[in-house]
Amino acid sequence: MDYQGNNLRDFLKSNGHVVLQRVNNYNLRSFTEKEIEHITNGYSNLLGKGAFGEVYKGTLDDQCLVAVKKYKDGTRKEEFAKEVIVHSQINHKNVVRLLGCCTEENSLMIVMEFICNGNLNNILHCNSASGRVPFPLDKRLDISIELAEVLSYMHSMYSPVLHGDIKPANILLDENLVPKLSDFGIARLLSTSEAQQTRNIVGSIGYLDPLFNQTGLLTPKSDVYSFGVVLVEMITRKKVADGNVNLIQNFTKALKRGKVVRKMFDDEIIDGKRKIKVLEDIAKIATECLRLEDRIRPEMVEVADRMRKCRKDLQLRKMGEMTTGPSVMLGSPGINSLPVQPTAPILVDSTIKNPPIEVLNISLTELREITRNFSDDTLIGEGSHAKVFLGELKDGRKSAVKKLGQHSVVKNLDGFFSEPDKEFILQVQAVSRLKHDNVVQLLGYCVDGNVRAVIYEYSSRGSLHDILHGTRPGQVLSWAQRVKIALSAAQGIEFLHHKTEPCIIHSDIKSSNILLFDNDVAKIGDLRVSKNRPGYLDDIILDCLLPSHNGYDAPECKETGEFTRESDIYSFGVVLLELLTGCISGHFQNRLMIGAMAGLSEDEVHVQRCVDPRLRDKYPPKSAARMAAIASRCMQHKADSRPSMSTVVTDLRSLLLLENTPSKLWRW
Repeated sequence: MDYQGNNLRDFLKSNGHVVLQRVNNYNLRSFTEKEIEHITNGYSNLLGKGAFGEVYKGTLDDQCLVAVKKYKDGTRKEEFAKEVIVHSQINHKNVVRLLGCCTEENSLMIVMEFICNGNLNNILHCNSASGRVPFPLDKRLDISIELAEVLSYMHSMYSPVLHGDIKPANILLDENLVPKLSDFGIARLLSTSEAQQTRNIVGSIGYLDPLFNQTGLLTPKSDVYSFGVVLVEMITRKKVADGNVNLIQNFTKALKRGKVVRKMFDDEIIDGKRKIKVLEDIAKIATECLRLEDRIRPEMVEVADRMRKCRKDLQLRKMGEMTTGPSVMLGSPGINSLPVQPTAPILVDSTIKNPPIEVLNISLTELREITRNFSDDTLIGEGSHAKVFLGELKDGRKSAVKKLGQHSVVKNLDGFFSEPDKEFILQVQAVSRLKHDNVVQLLGYCVDGNVRAVIYEYSSRGSLHDILHGTRPGQVLSWAQRVKIALSAAQGIEFLHHKTEPCIIHSDIKSSNILLFDNDVAKIGDLRVSKNRPGYLDDIILDCLLPSHNGYDAPECKETGEFTRESDIYSFGVVLLELLTGCISGHFQNRLMIGAMAGLSEDEVHVQRCVDPRLRDKYPPKSAARMAAIASRCMQHKADSRPSMSTVVTDLRSLLLLENTPSKLWRW
């Protein structure tokens, strides 16, 4: 189809209409050929060549470095449009960001972010003047895990994306060796309702799924196969296609012969028994991905989970070698407390008085007694990975018993809760150290076979969501109560952000995770350890792994899936708006967002129209206006414009001083 003019949207609609039927979200800059020539300084810095064309380095006017992909054949508009549309759908931290494109006649080009450290193929297989680049096992694991996670993300999209060309050369690495998936030239958006078949079999030799090559049937399992090939290259540091040597065939045969496969591992990452076991586990995952029958290959979500388990195993083995104290063991029947260890994965600032505390080791028999065998009568909550039951401990304390692995999908993940007892206890101990008046306290744990449970203090008043939104009728929070709840919740988040080392990012701040206790003390519940720090330890107490997209998520979190302190602050701003307005985030999200982004300030008259009518004007207007302003600052679109949680705490304390301010609206 001929294209007239330079309107990017019209071009994509005209030439990518088949793909565009299932997508409608792209926001790209349209470049002219002249602009591209200026950006690349006349195409003077060639980065690489391929069958499609050439890639050049360029610099935008704001000094942002970019990579420009220039197609040899500028007339294949439909294929070009499909690549642009598919690539533009994926907003993830491990995918090279698409910035724009040029659609001028015979000048089809794509502009992407520049990734400075080359690609995985260079690190694995290219020698420098001093030999091979050092490439430790933990870094190889980090890269493979992030690659598995982004493929899982792509495969689970509303219109699943099949990359179709997973190989080391298409895995770029930034300055911190964080992988960025690139080259969506043959990627496809799959229909969620039916299989798709093609006669156009394209891909890279050695990485192409043999089943796809035979049948032309497109499924995400083709990416799983290619990922398995990359994983083999990662642990052997051998090329998949090297003369007449068939790496995959040799590797599969060696694994069947048991310890023979160890001879194929890269010498650099073989360091005694500590790493051999981890490498053998990775090898098993790779061979499962390489099965010829696609239906018995694992899903990428399972692969990512098992790879994370390998990383945790490696970390624990390292800690086991470094520690000089006694190893952590399950308590015997006569021992009912968790031993203190110096190797906890979460360290708390020594200036904070929160040393490790004793955590009860509760038997499964006792848990069944206090929860009436986990009956539905005692069920008080359910999440994606767990069910929560009400129980009463032997000392009379009521507790919330969180039994892990209850979701059907989680149950089917092989080995999900078969990690070593030592690892589980280390994680329990780590969380037990986080003692603060505004953080829900861990009381105990249970390990029995594959059963894992954690026991928290119980909140008889329920969550802030329960009280604000009517599941506990008859309770209307006064203004003074709302201020106290906001301040105590903020103090809990401040503790996690600024008074632990490394800092802890909650990642799911919302009114249902703010629990209320006596004297209107609020505590942060459903604690989760940050997944954005290098070497993080997956916390078994997590309840979800991805953003919930429920009205609390920061804009950047929805796009990348990455959590930060700033995204927690944004979520807390939404909670402040709930306290102020009484509206449910999500259902009234538009109203809340419009009110906040309109620039809620200390304008008493403007804020008065938003305040929860159940307060019946019984609030100091200056205090309400100040809370609105704090919420607005927390919800700034740019993350770096939001205040720190310490600043938020200081600002909320000032509201207490305004409660006695005279005003015509402050009446009882």
